[in-house]
Amino acid sequence: MDVDSDSSSSSSSDSNDEELEKYKQDEIKKKINVLENKILINPSDYDAHVELIEVLRCADDLDQLRVARKRLNDKYPLSANLWLDWIKDEIAIVTTDEEKDNIIKLCEKAVKDYLSIDLWLEYVQFSIGCMSDTTGTDIIRELMERALTAGGLHVPNGNVLFEVYNEFEKLILMSLKQGTDEKAINDQKRRINNLYRRQLSVPLFDMENTYAEYQQWLTAENLEKEKSTVDAYNKALSKLQQIQVFEDRLLSKDSKDRLDSYEEYIRWEKNPKEGGNKPSRIICLYERAIADIPLTQTLWADYIDYIVVTIKEADFILATCKRSVDNCTWSSDLWTTYLNQAEANNQSHEEITAIMEKALSSWFSSPAEYRSLYLSYIFYLRRRLNNTDAETKLKRIEDIRSMLEQGQKFLLESYGYSGDPNCELLLWWTDFEAIITGDMERVRNMWNEILNAGLNQYSSYWMKYINIEIQFGDQKHVRKIFARALMTNTDLPETIGTEWIRYETLYGDLDTLLNCKEKYKTKMKKVQETHEKDPKTENKIGTKEKEAKKRKWDEKEPTKTHNEKSNGNFKVPYAKNDNKQESESTPVKKFKTTEINLDKGGRHMEVEGKENRSVFVSNLDFAVTELEVKDALSSVGPCEVLLVRDFKGRSKGFGYVLFEKPEMVAEALKKDRESVNNRPMFVSKCQPDKQSRSSGLQFPTKLEKNKLFVKGLPFTCTKTDIENIFKPYGALKDVRVVTFRNGHSKGLAYVDFEDEVSAAQALLKTDNTVIKDRTISVALSQPPERRDPSEIKSYPPVAKFKSQAPPLLLGPRTKLSFTPSVLQKKPAQSASTSADDKTPLNNDDFRKMLLGSK
Repeated sequence: MDVDSDSSSSSSSDSNDEELEKYKQDEIKKKINVLENKILINPSDYDAHVELIEVLRCADDLDQLRVARKRLNDKYPLSANLWLDWIKDEIAIVTTDEEKDNIIKLCEKAVKDYLSIDLWLEYVQFSIGCMSDTTGTDIIRELMERALTAGGLHVPNGNVLFEVYNEFEKLILMSLKQGTDEKAINDQKRRINNLYRRQLSVPLFDMENTYAEYQQWLTAENLEKEKSTVDAYNKALSKLQQIQVFEDRLLSKDSKDRLDSYEEYIRWEKNPKEGGNKPSRIICLYERAIADIPLTQTLWADYIDYIVVTIKEADFILATCKRSVDNCTWSSDLWTTYLNQAEANNQSHEEITAIMEKALSSWFSSPAEYRSLYLSYIFYLRRRLNNTDAETKLKRIEDIRSMLEQGQKFLLESYGYSGDPNCELLLWWTDFEAIITGDMERVRNMWNEILNAGLNQYSSYWMKYINIEIQFGDQKHVRKIFARALMTNTDLPETIGTEWIRYETLYGDLDTLLNCKEKYKTKMKKVQETHEKDPKTENKIGTKEKEAKKRKWDEKEPTKTHNEKSNGNFKVPYAKNDNKQESESTPVKKFKTTEINLDKGGRHMEVEGKENRSVFVSNLDFAVTELEVKDALSSVGPCEVLLVRDFKGRSKGFGYVLFEKPEMVAEALKKDRESVNNRPMFVSKCQPDKQSRSSGLQFPTKLEKNKLFVKGLPFTCTKTDIENIFKPYGALKDVRVVTFRNGHSKGLAYVDFEDEVSAAQALLKTDNTVIKDRTISVALSQPPERRDPSEIKSYPPVAKFKSQAPPLLLGPRTKLSFTPSVLQKKPAQSASTSADDKTPLNNDDFRKMLLGSK
């Protein structure tokens, strides 16, 4: 009976173990599915990639584990620990020569990401284990020399590499002693002796023990100690004592402290009187710093600058540039450096173009970075015009025009006014056409667009235009532009007048000079009269015209250039954003409020107790009445509306709304961008200073995995049309069509799903599909943070340019001769930092955002 009981107990235990194992396997499979889905939704989620690799190691699924590791390595450099785990897992199952070769290739990739002594040791030890005959000795020695070149000067751990090398050579010596070849034995002793001398001449930790070991070896081999070796050891020991203070500081746990310590350490090493300015030591120190804090853009930039001046080795420079952008993908400065160095080191046009494609697939935090990147590539394209035949030159000119047009379009659509407030791209374009092509008609058309967009208020822009015309145009057009500039209300009409007079003294006759002086005199008389009537207008010349131009350009639809399919052009991420509109229905009560006070200029006069229950409404159609605005806000609660009007009683398109209770203001702000008479009504807090007035539209800047951003929609596509496209993939919470101020569609929309899985399925199924002859682009929504208004300069930003339209480009247009396949799918972005934090992201922020625990 006891036997039966034991048997029954054992059987029950086995059954329980099986059930427990099955339960664990089921849990692991569920975890794998969850992580795979997270990566599908956001391929940039580094933590999810790493966690998946850890789970797959537990699941013992080597094939899937290889796929996961390769996928992560394709997107990011891997840390030393991740590489070591990968290599060790592969070594554990290696059997064939082909598998050994694959591990060697894996080790080669591993040592290129970051400097790691452990990785070099693993590589060397595996290679020694694979050595089968005497021919392998030279291969191991070559590998060991590479390891010493990379990490032999690594102060804390470099001695380990020397020790492994020394042990390898001592094993060979022992083997030779079993024979009778005295010459080979003596040669091997000299080799080991030289290796000790090399090691003792380098300041490394634990070098006292190395010196003692060397003395013991000399005694055992009956060899004499050389004075030069002792001198080199004493010198290295002295330097070790000098740099010990820097090494101690690098033990800090705070990355910012370590960065400061590395920078101070490098400066000391660069100083010829202190560290000796030895390139090999400085490079090793840079590599140590990068392996420790790899997401530091300034560190990479300094490193590249140093090797460009000092090393001047093309392969090494380009490899370092590539590593820099692999780590700091968000740095347009590093991408620009990579482009410039690729050109400087004679890379092909296709290779440079591939760098630009990859750069545009990255995400940058500001329009200035995109602008800088576009201009850098455009400058490169301009330099390709040098020393080319006429036919090739014409084609390359069209490539430059196409890229300029594309850069303008992207900045405009993504950032609006702040995309290129100084018209950098367009101004360079005008200079390019005037100097390179001599097409002054094209130049004049572009300048008209610049000035008509609001920059005609500034005499400096007029003078830029005039100087171009003087250099490359004709006198007729110069005088015409001077006259236009003088007639316009500019900030410094005196500058324009005096320059015109100066021009006539050089190029004109008496009639043109007298005519010029008369017009200048008349203009200054008007300016003086205006100033005498209202001294405050001195610094407000052209304000009304500026506002009118701003509204004019803001209402225009973007001009269509080429077909917006991605064939032949870079396809770049879209950064513009809007937030969804919400409304609640509440009973409307009638109430009587005091009239809202306005000053003579139609500006709001703050009244205590009212500003906290008022909102400012703008962008209204001039035909909209107070009643229509009131109806639009009726769901918020009882209110009084007052539209600001001109002296003829016509609406100016903005006004004020006073609510019964202060808490109603928050609900009213949710009505921002709601359509009134087929035009979005802007609702913002009631503040007299329009510079500090903030929009009620507060959108999240983090990655929204259940919301899709759709680009490239036909302008006739309605909300219902978009709902019909996406509702087959899951339940929709909301669909919002992005419009211009005039209510016309921008061809963009946000589609909000109930869950992330439905959004992911819709993304995969709808991206790059054709809707009414237009190819749409679909990606996860992640709007960038909006700039603080205080950061934006006071000059009027340029909105949309007709110069992008076909009439301006008089010649035939050709697309760029490449298709950036890497940009065919918009990459999902990692979660943004808080929108409330207006400080720039530092290294730790990017580390948390992109590389997690790396």
